[in-house]
Amino acid sequence: MPLSDHYQLTGSGSPIVFVHGSYATTSTWKKMIEQLSARHTCIAIKLPGHCGTPDPQDFDAPTIETELGLIEDVVRSLTDEPIHLVGHSYGGVVALSQALKGSLPIHELTLFEPVATWVLETMGDADMQAQVDAFLQRYRQDAANQVPYACGQVIDFWGGGNEFEALPAFVKDMMAPLTTNNLRHWDLCTQIRHTRDELAQLEIPTRIVCGTRSNEVAHAIANHLDSELPISSRYDIEDASHAMVNSHPEDCLFILQDPVEVY
Repeated sequence: MPLSDHYQLTGSGSPIVFVHGSYATTSTWKKMIEQLSARHTCIAIKLPGHCGTPDPQDFDAPTIETELGLIEDVVRSLTDEPIHLVGHSYGGVVALSQALKGSLPIHELTLFEPVATWVLETMGDADMQAQVDAFLQRYRQDAANQVPYACGQVIDFWGGGNEFEALPAFVKDMMAPLTTNNLRHWDLCTQIRHTRDELAQLEIPTRIVCGTRSNEVAHAIANHLDSELPISSRYDIEDASHAMVNSHPEDCLFILQDPVEVY
């Protein structure tokens, strides 16, 4: 598949690179890109196995380098300018990993509820880690037993409520075949390892965003990152949950353009 099939390119100006989450597509960013493309080159990455792209080839031994290598290839083919890197959910995990790798010039980082559960272990947050472990045990078992719409458990876990039931049937049917890819994402979220020192050395202005209705694990991850990253601003979007980039695009857009205070 040509590299050009792994991204959508819109607009002109300083580059913003968007990374969508698991069970999602580049349409995650549609409303925001419509407004940003007048003054920015908007590059929406299509993660492997999503948006019609081939599945990754590393299911037996998953590595985040699969995603990072793709982003590096796309960005280097399109620009040599520093980028604003934006990620939502698992895309936030990828974006944070990209920034920590240091292989691309990134001048700003925005993370909408990054599900970087590895942060809980790094910070020794046993209570939140226990919640993740209990959820994953049930979810993995149900997925292995091919329980219908096991994918909905992930949506409800991060959303902090019964959100999957309200989705249109065609959206549920689109999500269900992505369960194997989502399980791979969970493997990476739990296996990635970075130290507090590495986080403390990430001197990229970073916005960290949560919805007030999202679960406490998402908030714990955001709070830990905010406490460890040297240049960060923490935001909450009122009455939003994990799907904030779709449900509250104007709030997300405002935050995306809000300068991070550097002390």
